Amino acid sequence: MKKIIGILIILSFIGCNTKNDCSYQKPIDINDGLNVSTLKEHKLDTVVFNKLNQDICNGKYGNIHSLLVIENSDLVIEQYYNDWKKDKLHILASNTKSFNSLLIGVAIEQGYIKSVDQRMLDFFPEYKYLEKDTLKNKITIKDLLTMTSGFKWDEHSLPVSDPNNMGVIFDKTEDWLKSAITLEMDTIPGTKYVYSGPNNIVLSEIIKKATGQNIAEFAEKYLFEPIGIKEYKWGKKNGVYDSGGGLLLKSRDIAKYGFLHFNKGKWNDKEIVSEKWIEETFSPYIEIHNPVYGCYQWRMVKTEYGFNSWCIPGNGGQIINIIPELNMVIVINADNRKIPKDKREPLEYLIKDIVKIHPKLK
Repeated sequence: MKKIIGILIILSFIGCNTKNDCSYQKPIDINDGLNVSTLKEHKLDTVVFNKLNQDICNGKYGNIHSLLVIENSDLVIEQYYNDWKKDKLHILASNTKSFNSLLIGVAIEQGYIKSVDQRMLDFFPEYKYLEKDTLKNKITIKDLLTMTSGFKWDEHSLPVSDPNNMGVIFDKTEDWLKSAITLEMDTIPGTKYVYSGPNNIVLSEIIKKATGQNIAEFAEKYLFEPIGIKEYKWGKKNGVYDSGGGLLLKSRDIAKYGFLHFNKGKWNDKEIVSEKWIEETFSPYIEIHNPVYGCYQWRMVKTEYGFNSWCIPGNGGQIINIIPELNMVIVINADNRKIPKDKREPLEYLIKDIVKIHPKLK
């Protein structure tokens, strides 16, 4: 009998360490600049979260890797799923695009760039011949930031598995800058929203032209090092960085980046970029489709709860969501690329379920 009890005890300990252990884990203070606390200490609904946490573990929302939530300046949720590790770098996919907007702001405030109204072609004298295209000659930094450059582009009509997808074709080219800047024009710059990765290639190369540093070097000096991001990877090809989707960071560092925006450009009282730039970044510029509006790479969503939130989505399930009304920053990392949509709930529903832990929504 004692032997059987001993075996059961051993098995119970083993069970607690499997990937199906969905218990709430208090975030650990690792001295990385993030304050940590708990749901209980913040009077957030633990019953609602425990149910949500179990649903995530059971695959309701697909293959989730991590969920982090900052509430009122403290990291209160840091959960990892499906054998994902906190020290593993995660692809941000299109979350990467938002780094262009922050770093353009830094470059302006450091005096490298005059303003968002500077023309794109001012930075590329080698492409001066393109000025004869009257539409292309009008493209400004602001047009690139707001996805209203006017480039003829469509990366959504065909799946990424289709070799005729414009994004797939673009990625295979040897000179990303040339492929981007020489795209045909379709509309007057500043008038129509078209989601376009090449806009970001041009933005990062503008940073390189203006500062003499590629976007990774510039980010390391003015963003990563100041907020304590020590490890990252950034894909590139022939010297041009994939600023539309090639950055990898740890989940906690993604949360720090999101919190920097929530905190209006400050990190531990150090100004990385001005509050004015963050406000400009989040100002809705153009309607994508009601209730979603385009900002500087970010999107503003008018929620059903009556307040606005700002998000940047990435392929596979990468989300940074900022909700000032609730003092919340939500970070989700996942890989749902091969999971059919009818086999999981949309991650938008996961966001809605997460915010239900907040007492304001009771």
